[in-house]
Amino acid sequence: MLSKKQYQAYALAMQTVAGTRQVVMLYDGIIRFLQLAREAMREGRIEDRYRHLARSSQIVFGLQSCLDFEKGGDIARILYNFYSSIDLRIFGLHRSNDLDTCDQLITEVKQMRDVWSEIDATPPAESSGGAAPEQPEPPPGDIPPVKDAQAGVAISA
Repeated sequence: MLSKKQYQAYALAMQTVAGTRQVVMLYDGIIRFLQLAREAMREGRIEDRYRHLARSSQIVFGLQSCLDFEKGGDIARILYNFYSSIDLRIFGLHRSNDLDTCDQLITEVKQMRDVWSEIDATPPAESSGGAAPEQPEPPPGDIPPVKDAQAGVAISA
């Protein structure tokens, strides 16, 4: 449950931070909580591990719930499957305590975070008919190209 002060800060961020920057910030949160969970696993702190993994899973669920399948089409489905995979693997860490799996998960989330950071840094195409900005090379695998990924996520205030 958010305090009144936390809610006000969250509401202000929703109004002043671009949607793609919000996604990057959420990925940063997932990474931070996974790193904290990894440290707790290494030190045998079961309650802390659980709490950090649960927090990271909540953020993944939040990202997944923002997908707009009507506008996003295939991109939204790819992101949905990516988030489902991440969440299942986070859940598996609750019982496995496998540091290597946690490291792999952190690496994958960082890669996707970097893609979203590129999306955030890419200026929107001008409506005046000018040339669209050059898009970076698409990432490997099922990660959507930068120019298409924005359509799959809707961040609402």
